Amino acid sequence: MNRVTRSFVRAALVCVCTLLPAVAQTLQAPRIEGESFSGRKVVLPGDARGKAAVLVLGFSKASKGPTSDWTRKLSADFAGRAEIYQLPVLENVPRLIRGMVISSMKKGVPENRRDHFVPVLQGEAELKKFVNYNEPDDAYLAVLDRLGNVVQQLHGALSDSAYSSLRAQVEALLNQK
Repeated sequence: MNRVTRSFVRAALVCVCTLLPAVAQTLQAPRIEGESFSGRKVVLPGDARGKAAVLVLGFSKASKGPTSDWTRKLSADFAGRAEIYQLPVLENVPRLIRGMVISSMKKGVPENRRDHFVPVLQGEAELKKFVNYNEPDDAYLAVLDRLGNVVQQLHGALSDSAYSSLRAQVEALLNQK
C-alpha cells in the first residue's frame, strides 16, 4: 500500500470508529403490550411504525394530572397526524383491585381517546429504566420516529418551554419525507 492509500484507509477507519458508537446507541422503545380502552390489542412500538408517535407514561395515581395535560395538548395539536398514546403503568397495583382501578380510569377517558389509552400491566421495571424514572408523580414522554427510535425524552408537568421543544421535534418528524 502506498502512503496515500494508507492515509485514506486510516481516515476511513477513524470515521467508522467515531460513528459506530452513535449508531449503536440509537435508543429503541421497549415492547409495550396492552389492550386499549376501545378493546384493541396494542403492541408498541410496532403499532406506531411508519408514523411519528409520542408515548406518555405515568407510574402513580398522582401522575394522572400531568399525563392527562400532556395528552390533551398533544392530541389537540396533532390529532390525525401523529400517534399519541397515554400509558398508565399499573403493574404494581394489587391484582385484587386492578379491575376496579381500570374501570374507574376508563370512565374518565373521552371516547375519542380510548383507542390510544392503554393500561400497561407488565414490564414496569424495564419501562422505568427506559424513561430514567426518578419522580413518581411526573409524566414521562418519549417521542418516536417512524422506525420506533426514540428521538426525544422528557419528564415533568406540562410547561410552555417543554411543550415548545417537544412540539418542534414532532413537527420535524412529520415534515420528514
